[in-house]
Parts: sequence; C-alpha cells; structure tokens
Amino acid sequence: MQLIQYLKDRNESVSAFAARISEPQTTIRKIVYGQRQPSLPLAVKISEATEGATSPGELVINSSDAA
Repeated sequence: MQLIQYLKDRNESVSAFAARISEPQTTIRKIVYGQRQPSLPLAVKISEATEGATSPGELVINSSDAA
C-alpha cells in the first residue's frame, strides 16, 4: 500500500504522521507525494510505523515514474 493511501485510510495527516515518527514534516510530505525517496533506514521506520502496511519497496521511486 502506498503511504498516501495508508494515511487517507486512517484519516491521518502528513504532519501528524511525521510527528508520530519524529521526522520533519517536509521530508514525509515529499515522500508521500513522490518527490523524494527515503533512505533505507527511514523506509524501514515508515514500514514499522505503518505495521507493515507500507513496505520499504513501495516507497522506492521508479526511474520511469520520476520523469
């Protein structure tokens, strides 16, 4: 599941999620909207915070999507 869908399903804002995992809101917002790729440790942290609903692999931006 993509992170944006996870947040929508749980009615959780980007800022609330960022605060919950102690990460900057701007960083999480860019990840949610596909503007940046998280580091591996952050991808794992997000996966753990979503209880596996969003896997680290789903947070990777495909080069064809980034164009």
